[in-house]
Amino acid sequence: MVPRGKKLEVLHNFSLMVIRHPLISYLMGFLTGQVDRVHFVADLKGAEVAVKLTMRRKALWPNEPFQATVSGVSMPNPVAFVQAVSGKQSDICVMLDFDNAEDTPWYQEVLLPDVSYVKDTLEAAQEESSRLKREMDRVLDIYRECKAMLNAATPEKKKEMEFYIGVAEQQLKQLSSQLDELNAKMKQLSDQA
Repeated sequence: MVPRGKKLEVLHNFSLMVIRHPLISYLMGFLTGQVDRVHFVADLKGAEVAVKLTMRRKALWPNEPFQATVSGVSMPNPVAFVQAVSGKQSDICVMLDFDNAEDTPWYQEVLLPDVSYVKDTLEAAQEESSRLKREMDRVLDIYRECKAMLNAATPEKKKEMEFYIGVAEQQLKQLSSQLDELNAKMKQLSDQA
């Protein structure tokens, strides 16, 4: 799952590129307000709500700066797009096309390969939650085994067991923290659905 702050950074940085285009700047403001619904994707095929924004200085052919569809209907401009999606709760899939986009870290780290990654976000979060719980169970088994072995261990083995117990405790804290964060995101996603 892409952190909200990273998406806001992309929207802010792209807004600076389109500052001379008032209608696209208006759209960027709308997308910033809808950041939890916005997902950046490399391929818009299959998206119910899709927006492609192009801002290239080094283009061989002129490009349309704004292209969008809502439920298969092409939108003529950003204002019509905002009106069409304001009442919907659908995810908004956005593709940004700008000079050196493929080498721009702030964009690449939020970019999903295609729309299926957006549609399955809640399912992916649930799978990740299950994986974290299984990992916690495995670490707890190791912890319990080491605790049991600690009582019957020789002094040399006690140090080794105490080390493994410490490692297991540290891993449990990390896994618990990851699970708490994931559960909060899952709650947010299910509230939006």
